[in-house]
Amino acid sequence: MAPSKHGRHGNLKRKAKSKHSQLSKREKKEIKEYGEVDPLSSGANLKTRYTKVTDKVDNNEIQDLESEDSSEEELDAYQQLVASVNGKQTSVLESEEEVSGEEEEKLGSEDRTTSDESEEEEDEVKDEEVEDSAEEDNVNETDKEDSLEEEIDSEDDDDEEDEIVDDEVLEKEDIREDYVMKDCDPFVVHFETELSEDFVEGLTRKEKWERREAKIKNVGHGVITCPKDKCHLENIKESAEENNLKSLHVKHKLAEGVESANKKLCKVETLKNGASLTPFQTSLFKVLNRYQDVYFPERSHLNGEEIRLVYCLHALNHVLKTRSRVITHNTKMKLRQPNADTEEYRDQGLTRPKVLIVLPFRDSALKVVNIMMQLLMSSDQSMVSNKKRFQTEYGEEDAPEKNTNKPEDFEAIFTGNICDHFRIGLGVAKKTLKLYTKFYASDIILASPLGLRTIIGVEGEKERDYDFLNSIELLIFDQADIFLMQNWEHILTLMAHLHLQPREAHGTDFSRVRMWTLNGWSKYYRQTLVFSSLATPELNALHNRHCTNYSGKLAISRKETKGTICHIVTQLPQVFHKLPACTYAEMADVRFDFFLKKILPTQRDPVMSQTLIFISSYFDYVRIRNYFVREDIEFAQINEYSSDKTITRSRSEFYHGRVHFLLYTERIHFYRRYKLRGIRHIIFYELPRYPHFYSEVCNMLKDIRRQADKENLTCSVLYSSFDAQRLADIAGTDRAARMISSTKKVHMFVTGENS
Repeated sequence: MAPSKHGRHGNLKRKAKSKHSQLSKREKKEIKEYGEVDPLSSGANLKTRYTKVTDKVDNNEIQDLESEDSSEEELDAYQQLVASVNGKQTSVLESEEEVSGEEEEKLGSEDRTTSDESEEEEDEVKDEEVEDSAEEDNVNETDKEDSLEEEIDSEDDDDEEDEIVDDEVLEKEDIREDYVMKDCDPFVVHFETELSEDFVEGLTRKEKWERREAKIKNVGHGVITCPKDKCHLENIKESAEENNLKSLHVKHKLAEGVESANKKLCKVETLKNGASLTPFQTSLFKVLNRYQDVYFPERSHLNGEEIRLVYCLHALNHVLKTRSRVITHNTKMKLRQPNADTEEYRDQGLTRPKVLIVLPFRDSALKVVNIMMQLLMSSDQSMVSNKKRFQTEYGEEDAPEKNTNKPEDFEAIFTGNICDHFRIGLGVAKKTLKLYTKFYASDIILASPLGLRTIIGVEGEKERDYDFLNSIELLIFDQADIFLMQNWEHILTLMAHLHLQPREAHGTDFSRVRMWTLNGWSKYYRQTLVFSSLATPELNALHNRHCTNYSGKLAISRKETKGTICHIVTQLPQVFHKLPACTYAEMADVRFDFFLKKILPTQRDPVMSQTLIFISSYFDYVRIRNYFVREDIEFAQINEYSSDKTITRSRSEFYHGRVHFLLYTERIHFYRRYKLRGIRHIIFYELPRYPHFYSEVCNMLKDIRRQADKENLTCSVLYSSFDAQRLADIAGTDRAARMISSTKKVHMFVTGENS
């Protein structure tokens, strides 16, 4: 066929580009030297090579085009659109696991080329020029839309297609489930309850709230705080002894993948009586499913994955119910008679993102996405977009050899990719999980505190953005204790920018926005979940001040403990000094004065050389360091900002006794877990946040390489009444209670082999 017969419609350039990648070396050489391939040697091969691949798809497309004129009057526009979308979805699902987004586009182009060549050999070129052009343009548009599901910037078009597909599926599978949940589903009870202005006004007054103790099976003791005149939760049916996820109002598509996700990702070996969740997970999910705020300070590296699966299940269940609600209302609006009474369907917020999960590291985000994929991908027809890119950016770059000398909790925290700057949007459909979606086209956002702070910015910046935080309905903080080791100010900045009035409309249909969102009451409907391994004043303040859920809030109490002081194996006398009573604002100055007047003079004696000063706060560290510099006191320092060279030099000088003091911060110990040698005396300027750090540091005194006089080893600890929780975790619950209430200012404990 002569090239001039194709130039008018531009078909030749597209065909030549797609065929070039499938040619042999000899054929490519002919194109390079002569500008074309010998048709006698290549035409037949090309035809045979691709006919089998494209026969099924292209015949259907050609048949649809030939019958377009005859069936146009019989089918309405909606049915044609659904049929075309179903065709595209099948094509994408068949090819997603084998080729990437770019390969799909290339393969689609090659299929179209082969189909056109077959047609041109059978018919006259002049009679088919217009038909070929229209057909190729139509197929090009279809394949281009298929490949866009793998790209970030195509979310709006994809969401419209998914809504149409899900609309049809909803009518067949979920319509009964959607209507049943109106009566008893906690999702409907919580988010479709309209509050009165008087009730909302009462939420701002403490006297309108009541507290009561609660014991939750398999979870622990806690305190429930809720409004006095709240009665809407009476409609939620209790199923305390049932483990069936259906009775807990979990979408059946999610319930199918829970058991496999639990065994594969959470390493749960046995599940009793065919249950999908462990007893702990079941009880915890029931608590979350009430849409109350929850503060759980008993997270550990042992139960962390079980907790992660529970809140991922809760988040996906929430998103799918929201989506199902919207699609159902869309269907009702389409089927509504023109003269019927107009009924408002308010089921959306001012922006699309509904769930925000704040995580410390990229590896945590990777684990969350893996669980969500396992929950959603129970069907073989499911799809994940940009999966390869996500695994590359969030997976472990270089797997270092594990250091067996590090504690078990350290290995659990700092595994995988520990980058703390990230944010990623997720789009969720019935059978699709889209990664790297734009925030305003996302259902779920995973981000670190630093990643959120960089996009929120500060006042005065032009490119700052926080509108996507307006309609967050589910806020989850996992491993919240690590945020204290990063930068707690980022969390406070996040909370200050939640539910602010958006600066732009972002394509919002205001006729579908819930009235309580328009009234500015979103914070009273938001559920906040905090999972931490510690109970600290910062986390308590986050729960008490920023959690204003009208359904109430639950704070799980820490279990009674004997304290990490029992883990000290060194024979060591430990003297606890109680600081004078004062306000919390005065605490820093009182502690510093007590240290200078009561502790430091004794420790400066040459006999007390090689003293380690453990400092929890970096601000206290700077204050003591500056004082030592002014007083010309010999000391070395190791903090989270020290270079490796400085750390090595400081450790060596301290070990060989060339400096009297070593200043050591808790954050550097958290990130490095050094085992310091040469310590003879320890001063805890403040009790560590992590109770096991206390026993780890004290056990450094036992050095088998050094024959030290055990009677000369000492440990001094400063504490106040504001350190009650830290003291309980270290000294034990009972001992801490007596120490706080006692009039004595000094308490001593001796640990070790002969204690």
